Amino acid sequence: MSARPWLRQAAFWLVLLLFVSSVTEGGAAAICWLVFWPRARELVWVAAPEQARMNWIASRGEADEEIGWPLPSAQTRPPFDASGAKYNAEFPEPRDACASAYGDSFVFGAEVAAQDGWVERLGHLLGCRVANYGINSFGTDQSLVRLRRNQKDEAPVVLLGIFPEDVMRNVNQYRALIGYDPQPAWLKGRFLLDGAGALSWVARPPVDAEAFARLNRTPAEFLPHEYLLPNTRDGPITVRFPYTLALGRILTSPRVRTRLTGHPLWTGFFDPDHASGALPLTVALVDAFVHEASRRGQRTLVVMLPGAQSFALRPPQGPMEYAPLVEALAAKSIDVFDAAPAMTAALGGRSYCLLFSQPGECRGHYGVEGSTILAQLVAAELARRGLARR
Repeated sequence: MSARPWLRQAAFWLVLLLFVSSVTEGGAAAICWLVFWPRARELVWVAAPEQARMNWIASRGEADEEIGWPLPSAQTRPPFDASGAKYNAEFPEPRDACASAYGDSFVFGAEVAAQDGWVERLGHLLGCRVANYGINSFGTDQSLVRLRRNQKDEAPVVLLGIFPEDVMRNVNQYRALIGYDPQPAWLKGRFLLDGAGALSWVARPPVDAEAFARLNRTPAEFLPHEYLLPNTRDGPITVRFPYTLALGRILTSPRVRTRLTGHPLWTGFFDPDHASGALPLTVALVDAFVHEASRRGQRTLVVMLPGAQSFALRPPQGPMEYAPLVEALAAKSIDVFDAAPAMTAALGGRSYCLLFSQPGECRGHYGVEGSTILAQLVAAELARRGLARR
């Protein structure tokens, strides 16, 4: 009889423990699924093999077999011309370019009308066609491959635009690991840098619908050279049971710590000693790009393209977060134009937010004013270096 109070007490505490655990687990699950997953997908990973399989079937698995995108069927359809460059109504014939430009959406001219991109406005100022080979979400690695393929690009001057996120993209093979949808086209190859400083290519894994589904279930099996694998130092954290543990890992992950400080995810990748090796890899990629252009008799100017976060986080009178890349490129005698100081000066004390397509929220790509300013600055820089057509 004397044991019954102890049994009742033990049962009480067990029930209480289970209740608290259930509430805690339920709350953690709600935060994972209702906060992080819909609003911050770049921080978490959810294996979605069935969705990946359906995406593969819907797209018929179409992708560029080396660099993922643009899709082969889309490369000469609007908004591209027959050469694969962005169509330019002022210079519609895809030949006789005085310059060409490679990079991501900040080169392509996203979020503005076709003729309002800075590359197109640069062509207007120079009075000649500047072939725009920029592609949304491209890394420096993909721009290098695109240049090597593009043997018809005979422009005497080549511009390589670098947006700061490129440094992280260059160590990534699958964009779904940084918040994109699980589409076959977001899967690409990548370059590695060996101890001797030589680049080697890691091929894009061939996948059918079933293999693509398995890749999304166990990325490490297919992508052993992907730096941003789930649950690694800088990778996303898997959302799964037990959610309390998953939430704890999310909240203590480097990605979340970086976000909480207001910095973009790629900031730490500019550290020369970062575990990814992203900075020396990016320098090697740019060097290879310059050498490829030089082999074809072309001069290269690297143009650093600061985003709104770059301006926001810049210390007063201090350097941009990508300054280590600029310094490393300059040390290799690569011509670099960091547009940030000149863009700031051109604003004449006005807010840097006016440079972007969504000035009220201070975000987006370059808007009309930002594109106009940048085109003028690049034209002046080309003239200063003797690279502008006379």
